[in-house]
Amino acid sequence: MRMLKLITPLLFIIIFSNVIFAKEFDQLFKVYTPIKNTSEIEKSINNSFNIMIYRLSGSESPSNIWKIINAGNTRKDFIKSYSIRNIEGKSFLEVIFNKDYLINVFNELSIPVIGNSRPVILFMINVDSGTKNPYVITNYFYNNDLDNKINHFLNQKSTSRGVFLELPELDLFNLNEIQNYEKLIDIKELVSSQYNYDLLSEINIIKIGPNRWSVTGDIQFDYQGKAFDNHFINNLANFVNNQIDNLLANQKIDTSNTMRLNATFMDIDNYEDYKNLKEIINSLVAVKSTNITKFDKESIYYDIEIYGNLLNFVNEISDSSYINIDNFDISKLEVLMSFKS
Repeated sequence: MRMLKLITPLLFIIIFSNVIFAKEFDQLFKVYTPIKNTSEIEKSINNSFNIMIYRLSGSESPSNIWKIINAGNTRKDFIKSYSIRNIEGKSFLEVIFNKDYLINVFNELSIPVIGNSRPVILFMINVDSGTKNPYVITNYFYNNDLDNKINHFLNQKSTSRGVFLELPELDLFNLNEIQNYEKLIDIKELVSSQYNYDLLSEINIIKIGPNRWSVTGDIQFDYQGKAFDNHFINNLANFVNNQIDNLLANQKIDTSNTMRLNATFMDIDNYEDYKNLKEIINSLVAVKSTNITKFDKESIYYDIEIYGNLLNFVNEISDSSYINIDNFDISKLEVLMSFKS
């Protein structure tokens, strides 16, 4: 979470006793699923719906999906639009979901929601195959099939859960430092110091013999056999799901509770700024409705009805790529904001 100007010492304690470095998941209600031809549209819609429920609820439990369906809702009830998109030569079904309708149904069924602000887990995965120099798995360079499988798994899980599961992006200077001074520098410190994250996970993969592997760090097991890649990915999946569940458990918004706050947006220079602001605010999970109360040359004053409490709203806004929170008062339910310069 970015540093905020706080009003009271009590509020300082409330927020920074549980500091997070979350980022904004700015396409929370837009889902892409692979599709081969138009005959698979129904199947892709069903898959997209499942992903949307996982993202918004913060849980991969199928019980939420069946709770929604058994209440008389159909998957297409929640869809604003869908279309086939070509992305890097591959076909995807783009499904845009109706935020307000989803949250209303979640509220009716007492399912908590998770806002746009999502946790970041940085994975530092060290590999020593015994045949090449030890290395750290990075975001874009793959040494073998296992590296590729790990990257694919993290990307897929990031998309389905609406979180950020990241591998480091090392430049040539970093790679040279690691290769030339491996025994002299703290590689973990070198890599992790360049990132903000909620959780740093370090995993060491070491080949100790023919078809024999030892995994240490946050995941620990020994393996002998020819299916190490699949065995590792299964263990990684269990670990990642548990960490995501734990991080999201503290970010749930109680939609049964609503309140109104006075919000002032400064530095509104033109109509384009106003349109962008409206789109950003209305996309937030914690926002139920907005109403302009007045405006002057450079500021717009809103009456905003929110779900949960003021801190739910502050958490979402503070991770926005476009808006700063300059001040807020929890006792008066007032927030002062501006566009990032």
